[in-house]
Amino acid sequence: MSFRISVVPRRTDLMLIVLAFAVGLFPAYVSAQSPVQPVDEVFGGYSWLHPNGYGDLNYKIDDIPRGFDISNTYYLPGAHNLGVLIDGSGHFHGSTTPINPLNNGTTGTSVGYILGGLQYKYHTGTLSPFVRAFVGTASLSPDCCGGTRWNVAAGAGGGLDLAIGSRFALRVLQYDFIYSNYNQTFLSSHSTQWDSSRLAGGVVFNLGEYYNPPLSCTASASPAEVWSGDPVTVNTTGTNFNPKHTVTYGWTANGGKLSAANAQSATVDTAGMAPGSYSANATITDPKMKKMNSATCPAPFTIKQPQPPVVSCSANPATIAIGESSTITMTASDPQGWPMTYTWSATGGQLSGSGSTVTLTAINTDAGNTITVTGTATDERASLSANCTAVVNVPPIQKCVNIEDWGECTFEKDRKRPWRVDNECRDVLDKLSLRLQQMPNGKLDIVGYTDEKEVVKEQTLGGQRSVNVKYYLTTEGSTKVDGSRVTPRQAGTKGKATHFYFVPEGTLCGGQLEEGTVVDETQVQGQPRKAPAPKKKAKAKAKPAAPPAANP
Repeated sequence: MSFRISVVPRRTDLMLIVLAFAVGLFPAYVSAQSPVQPVDEVFGGYSWLHPNGYGDLNYKIDDIPRGFDISNTYYLPGAHNLGVLIDGSGHFHGSTTPINPLNNGTTGTSVGYILGGLQYKYHTGTLSPFVRAFVGTASLSPDCCGGTRWNVAAGAGGGLDLAIGSRFALRVLQYDFIYSNYNQTFLSSHSTQWDSSRLAGGVVFNLGEYYNPPLSCTASASPAEVWSGDPVTVNTTGTNFNPKHTVTYGWTANGGKLSAANAQSATVDTAGMAPGSYSANATITDPKMKKMNSATCPAPFTIKQPQPPVVSCSANPATIAIGESSTITMTASDPQGWPMTYTWSATGGQLSGSGSTVTLTAINTDAGNTITVTGTATDERASLSANCTAVVNVPPIQKCVNIEDWGECTFEKDRKRPWRVDNECRDVLDKLSLRLQQMPNGKLDIVGYTDEKEVVKEQTLGGQRSVNVKYYLTTEGSTKVDGSRVTPRQAGTKGKATHFYFVPEGTLCGGQLEEGTVVDETQVQGQPRKAPAPKKKAKAKAKPAAPPAANP
């Protein structure tokens, strides 16, 4: 048995092209890489062989469509994509050209390979390309004529597997170049070298698993949003850690104080922390693992920005006199619901009370001024404050006025017209009108009276006298008076007279009251001085008595 492989450039170029194609598939499937790393891989399936060689007497070996291929690849613990390959294939019932007449045209050619080498496979969860190189032995048995020859075989190839699951795949393509020699016994003009091409496809079974999922962890903060000073509880949980190993925990934070840094759960003290975003980072470590034995994950939380209280103030009543009081009320609410304290100040008056309601009392110096009361609400947690104001008016002190007695007119002389303004009264009224013009502020009350005898006969005589005096002052007098400044009134039985009272503007002192009642001038109308006396009605004559009835 001899071994001879010649260098054939055409075959070498073709093999390099195939290898380059297989290697070029790697980048295309990087993104599809999945955690599939079998320990051992078993392939079995159909194989087709193109021997591309000659036997004795220049018989060409035809393609052999009947065949099988099985292989086993053990992947190395330190390099999970590189494996040791053992491959065996058998191809049967091949023919030759021309057909060997000595065998009556039977297909008796067979080829078998036992190969070993290395295989590199890029494992993904979908399509996994591979390349390999091998050496071994070939059993070559052409139909004619020298019989079976064993010889050295070598080659390389590649292919593509389609993953169906983590344990099962379909080999959609396996393409190998195998070089061997068949040393002819009888005369032949062709080379002894067979440059065989083998195509195969079938099923791949994955046994064992090298893949260890990466360690990871998740961490959470509860509550995730707090006010400064409120505690935050952080907790972490690991994934893909060996449950039989004891892990260690470690915490760090970029704000606040951790209650414990070596436990699965910890509490963050947020006192004094400014509003913003923070994180507590957990690290879980498996001390028994030598490499990639830890995982780190964040637990984010937020310190919320507190808002000041919302306040409003009101005064009831809003206007008070000296010595009177107004109730000042502050309506306040804190957005965070924190307790509040209240303070008050005022530009005048005296404040009493505390809390959200106080009392303001006006004093003498407040007369004619406006008092502004300011209330301040402050939350007890963040010391944020808000103000509101209420305004209280204090009118100036008004001096009281007294009713002045300006004299009277009598109606004694004209018995037929006891309501008439006579000459003597006229002189009094002319002087009174001049005096009234000198007093621009105030009014004149003309109060009419009657005596006891008159009131029996004429109820409105006192009112008639007062409206007649007004009529003279506003119409007949030498100096006309504005009628809006004169008010006719009637009072009791004090004699046949009208009395004049000047009432200044302002508040009457000492509870003074205007005398009498106002006369309704639509019912009692003023008369001029020359108005005649009303005629007396004649008395009706008495009817004679009826004669007595006759006696029957």
